[in-house]
Amino acid sequence: MGTALGLIFGSIPGLTATMAVAICLPITYAMGPSQGMSLLMGLYIGGVSGGLIPAILLKLPGTPSSIATTFDGFPMAQKGEAGKAFGLAIVFSFLGGLLSIIALTLISPPLAGVALKFGPFEYFAITVFALTLISSLSDGSIVKGVLSGLIGISLAMVGSAPIDAFSRFTFGFKQLDAGFNLLPVLIGLFAVSEILRIAETKIDPTTIKKIEYKIKGLGFLLLSSSSKAGTF
Repeated sequence: MGTALGLIFGSIPGLTATMAVAICLPITYAMGPSQGMSLLMGLYIGGVSGGLIPAILLKLPGTPSSIATTFDGFPMAQKGEAGKAFGLAIVFSFLGGLLSIIALTLISPPLAGVALKFGPFEYFAITVFALTLISSLSDGSIVKGVLSGLIGISLAMVGSAPIDAFSRFTFGFKQLDAGFNLLPVLIGLFAVSEILRIAETKIDPTTIKKIEYKIKGLGFLLLSSSSKAGTF
């Protein structure tokens, strides 16, 4: 039940897994420790995984972790392979979560000791490594990817500094002391732009073809009954 409710929260852009845990936390007061922790874990895991539903069908990331799903999942849905995209996303989300839990159980104690030894040089190296990922995610134009990275850095610098809590680039607005929340920024960049793009696209209803397909197993083997893929 926790996983199912978390999927609902994750599938709605703007509702996060953390919000689902916060809302359902009072329910666990009447439960035992194992039942309460199971409910909260199911809520969080379902909330994170539920973001793939709008990411595949609408190209709107339900959660920040589902941004990469829009790159491949939505084009597959347009080709009539939404079932296959869902099957792949669900199976590998489960495998990734399972491996992460095992790694967290086995590696987290020694890893925490290493993380405590991190200094300015290590944090700088991690930041540079994160910026180099822009080149691998930039599709077609490296310049656009670099500009997007610079815009992200400029947005992240707004608000209180993490070390001395000094206000940066707030221009006297107290509302900016906490900086920009990641989820509203992502919804504004992805969801609003996609809505405007669809709104200005002229659609001829006579050219829309209904795609019929069959799903075997978990959707990995998808057979389309039409030879031409229309609008999904």
